[in-house]
Amino acid sequence: MLRNLFMLHNVIMLFEIDACHFDNTGEIIMKLNVRLTGLWVFMVLSLFSCTATVQTDEERFGWWEAARQYVETDYGRIAVVQRGKGPVAVYLHGFPLNAWHWRHQLDELADIRRGIAIDLMGLGHTEIAADQDLRFSTQADMVLATLDAMGVREFDLIGNDSGGGIAQLIVAKAPKRVRSLVISNADVHDNWPPQALSTVHDLAINGQMDDVLQAYMHDVESARNGLAALVYEDPQYLTEALLASYTEPLLRTATSREAVNRYIASQDNSETVAIKPQLEAYDRPTLIMWGTDDVFFDVEWAYWLQSTIPGTYAVVEMPGARLFLSEERAEDVNILLRAHFEHLDVDRSGLGPEIISGQAMPDLRARQRPNDWMSRW
Repeated sequence: MLRNLFMLHNVIMLFEIDACHFDNTGEIIMKLNVRLTGLWVFMVLSLFSCTATVQTDEERFGWWEAARQYVETDYGRIAVVQRGKGPVAVYLHGFPLNAWHWRHQLDELADIRRGIAIDLMGLGHTEIAADQDLRFSTQADMVLATLDAMGVREFDLIGNDSGGGIAQLIVAKAPKRVRSLVISNADVHDNWPPQALSTVHDLAINGQMDDVLQAYMHDVESARNGLAALVYEDPQYLTEALLASYTEPLLRTATSREAVNRYIASQDNSETVAIKPQLEAYDRPTLIMWGTDDVFFDVEWAYWLQSTIPGTYAVVEMPGARLFLSEERAEDVNILLRAHFEHLDVDRSGLGPEIISGQAMPDLRARQRPNDWMSRW
């Protein structure tokens, strides 16, 4: 597979990425040294062609549906999809999505991680009581309870959008269980619910957001011109099949429809404001990825996380990317995740990661923690 070139901004990093692995056909590993420099920099990720092919969504959907299981917890029947082998990586999605958002990661990183994608309460296929508390703090408790029921103690944690906010609360509640943290374009501190979604928030409070999703479900063009235009670089990325995979579970019962509204209406940023001290104490490896064209979460919040979480070793800006970059920029995201996971899996004997060079562009130094953060795991 010919890797794309993509542009990254305002970070200097040095990666050694295993681009291709061939089991039982000889050890063929291409390692890339990738240096990100300057204001706008092109990264040549690989010009090597792998024999393995990436599945299409249509090909993935069959095994995905078959792999879904329900974990019984005090919070309800929690829908979970898992795939792969190795240490556990837990993926948390945002609104109005479900675990399918992480299909590229569960599929393409299955050789290096046992990926577990969880449908949050009030979204996706998870089944809950009509009066179930849907606040982020309770969502974090649910995730931990689900992992307990699955026998998972320690895990890498990856979150996007509201899933990223919930991931921060999990770190605050159980820091020793979170081996590493990856956050992309997410609810942070007091920067949510985002002002750009004030109309959605008002609709939810009035019990009408499910009606909007109902209208979208039968009119993909309206969905593209509406919410999709805000969350994707190219609204055409939203196909009828993708739209159905996200909206149908939300509208399947009266309880699920009502939960859609409560999920939004119950959002309260005091939950994340309160955990700043716990984030300041979390010194395990943390990677921040951020799309720079996000209309909800400005890139300044990536640097807020960097300055707050001492384990942060890099902020990677993706110029032009929007909120749901895990889907639309899946190849780029997966390269970064693979590098992150592979460095975690190496015994570094106390040495700092070689993911970044320890340098910073002069115009960034004022926004970055002193260079010692770059050498800390």
